Amino acid sequence: MTAKKGEHLEKEGPLKKIYFYYDSESGIKQLSSEVFKKSDQIVHYPRGYEGGDKYKTIKKFTYKGFKGKLPVGVNKSVNFGYGFTKTLNPFAYHINDNYDIDEVIIEKGGKVELDLANKKLYLNEIALSTLQDAFSSIFKKNKEEVDFVLKTNLHTLFPTTIVKPTKTYISNALATSLSSWGNTIDEFSDEDKKAIKDLFDKLSLSTDFLTKEALAKTKEIVDNKYIQETLKKYKELMAIKTDSDSLEKKWQEFLKDNSWIFSYIFAQPVILYKREAYVGGKTIDNKNGKFNDFLIKNSLSDNVSFLEIKTHKTKLLDPSTYRGEDVYSATKDLTGSINQVLNQRDNFQKEFYSHKVKSKGGFETFNSKCVVLIGSTKDLTEEQKYSFELFRSNSRDVEIITFDELQTKIESLQKLLKTK
Repeated sequence: MTAKKGEHLEKEGPLKKIYFYYDSESGIKQLSSEVFKKSDQIVHYPRGYEGGDKYKTIKKFTYKGFKGKLPVGVNKSVNFGYGFTKTLNPFAYHINDNYDIDEVIIEKGGKVELDLANKKLYLNEIALSTLQDAFSSIFKKNKEEVDFVLKTNLHTLFPTTIVKPTKTYISNALATSLSSWGNTIDEFSDEDKKAIKDLFDKLSLSTDFLTKEALAKTKEIVDNKYIQETLKKYKELMAIKTDSDSLEKKWQEFLKDNSWIFSYIFAQPVILYKREAYVGGKTIDNKNGKFNDFLIKNSLSDNVSFLEIKTHKTKLLDPSTYRGEDVYSATKDLTGSINQVLNQRDNFQKEFYSHKVKSKGGFETFNSKCVVLIGSTKDLTEEQKYSFELFRSNSRDVEIITFDELQTKIESLQKLLKTK
């Protein structure tokens, strides 16, 4: 009997052709692929080296819209058992080992999603190309580094016979390293920071490298990365469900560390002038001094503003109606915050010249703006939102901003940078 090996048509119907892989020497016969006739769709069933399943959970790969020409990142030959390429093995086995995925659906121009509920992984040709390029660079870097270590040691063993290798830069090594960078500059060691500084010093000598366009693009990437990390920390705080004094302190620390957000709160170019600033109000016995959460200064006019912070869990309205079915009262926390920030401004303005002399100038007060950052509108019903907006729109001397609204402002900035 002639040995049979390879993929062979097993069955053909009106909708599709069904192929099996045969290897008579190894005793392998298993479903290999399906080619649909009335739709641009191909299904591969990954095969292990000795037959059976190639992956622990992934059973099939479905391709849509490629007209028979499959994308990079996947094996097109049945001899390699289909599935992901060897280059993408780290990605494939991570998905296989950590998620219960039984089908990979790859569609040209399609979505990219890890659908755990339905055990599906969705990819498109762009995502596969990105993965292939990233892992190709890593494998090339590792191969060249191993080769360098090998030749260096061979030279050590046989110095008169084998020439000492010259260390050369591995193409894309810097890009690969930077692509693995997490989120904060704290991840870099002092040596890393020095190396980056030295590199920029050298590149600065070449006027055709660090062009205005290149620097602008680099700033966009860094800004986007920074905002991405800020949003991550912001959402972590928003996820805290219990209100407390410690939560308020956490928000204060966050805003102090990310003071650029104040420009989005006040809708003007401002800087953090002082945290927990003394704004006056002491009695003759040196008691009852007033302290503001944040004293903000306009970076152009030096005019100061006052910011009072609560938390995203602070209630904006009483839970029950005041009148009828749609009239709600503001909570004591909200009205108290408004009165507090107005009181701070009043005390500051009364003692303005004293403050200015003691602080040696540097600020002015021209009908200084007051802002209260408090609560979240997503916790309100539609009727409550109506009452809140009525209350807020008639609060002429104090602007009220909620934490979820501030998050939306930061997300809009991130979206703008990505669009650019």
